[in-house]
Amino acid sequence: MKWYVFLLLFLPSAALSQPLVNYVDPLIGTGPATTPGALKHSESASENKGQTIPSVGRPFAMTQWTPETRTTELKCIAPYYYTDTLITGFRGTHWLNGSCTQDYGSVTLMPFTSALPDSVRSAPVSGFRHSDEVATPYKYTVILEDYSIKAEISGSTRCGIMRFIYPGNNVSCLQIRVNSDEKEGRIWYDERKNKIFCYNPVHRIYQGHGKTAGFSGYFVIEFSHPFRLISAGKDKQSLVISFGGRKEIVTRIGSSFTDLVAAAANLEAEINGWDPDLVAEETKNEWEKTLSKIMVSGGSKDDMVKFYTALYHCYQAPRIASDFKGTYQGFADDTLIHIAEGFVYYDDFTMWDTFRALHPLLNILEPSATTDMVKSLIAKAQQGGWMPVFPLWGSYTSAMIGDHAGAMIAETFLKGNEDFDIETAY
Repeated sequence: MKWYVFLLLFLPSAALSQPLVNYVDPLIGTGPATTPGALKHSESASENKGQTIPSVGRPFAMTQWTPETRTTELKCIAPYYYTDTLITGFRGTHWLNGSCTQDYGSVTLMPFTSALPDSVRSAPVSGFRHSDEVATPYKYTVILEDYSIKAEISGSTRCGIMRFIYPGNNVSCLQIRVNSDEKEGRIWYDERKNKIFCYNPVHRIYQGHGKTAGFSGYFVIEFSHPFRLISAGKDKQSLVISFGGRKEIVTRIGSSFTDLVAAAANLEAEINGWDPDLVAEETKNEWEKTLSKIMVSGGSKDDMVKFYTALYHCYQAPRIASDFKGTYQGFADDTLIHIAEGFVYYDDFTMWDTFRALHPLLNILEPSATTDMVKSLIAKAQQGGWMPVFPLWGSYTSAMIGDHAGAMIAETFLKGNEDFDIETAY
């Protein structure tokens, strides 16, 4: 069965004279909420904010890439807020867009310059202007005012690529940091291979708050030019490296939830060159293809921006959690590495929020991905013992009441997406 979506607002067709991806504004939702409902309902300071981030990467990306203005992974603190005035780096993130949950298994890179890099002790930060920001689903660019550095970030499904253009009047430096609030992350380097390796253990909130989730975010970081180690944090959470007087450095980062070998394999499969523009163009094309599944006409430009930004947000989660070769970390207490046979494994289902509208929409726009999501839920039930209600970070959360997974699975089947074992699901 095929579904076709046409939304006609009876407005001039000239509104579609540019690529649909140009209507997406990833900065929407990163500032304070101003709706009457948001102003009346505020459980904490975070409830006054949209809690989105200007992430780049492919639809349903395992790891997204975002500017960072907050260095923590604590609950309800997004990596980026529009009202903040300092950038603390560029993060490979697993933040659940628009939520009040937590980031997890993340890593941050922060470029800076120094006349005396050997004396670097504190974490570098920089002021920035929103007028110097360019945020799209496929590329984010900003000028770091304190260092006159132009930073560009882009990403694929499981990997990221960054380009830092230094002024050349000082030593070009880079800090790499794992964002482990528990100080359990580790980072090390191999100058001979020109690589940095790190992992950041994931911890749970809600059910089992504070306990380990049984896996980590793993990263393999490679550079376009040789680096020299300047300093290593005593807690093994960060490194500072330098590239001498080089004016342009490209770094590519592979990520995985299983191990460093898989992170390296994901990088080889998705970004095996050093051209950030090529990666950005490929990701742009993927977003254009995705957004064009719903064509609208008419309305003002603001209407188009609101609509296609909302559609972009629909593709931030659930996230792909299996590697390029299909391996993924077992669910809950299952510590084994599994292989998704014939499907892509997904995680981070905020089912209480999404069973009403997001999953019904994805059933129409993304029937294949939706079937894979159902297969992922079945795998979680088989490995964990029962069907999860609200599975996040590879764990049960028991967040909210009800059986939202059951509603989502039943609807998927009734809409004709039947390529899964309905008896096992039942």
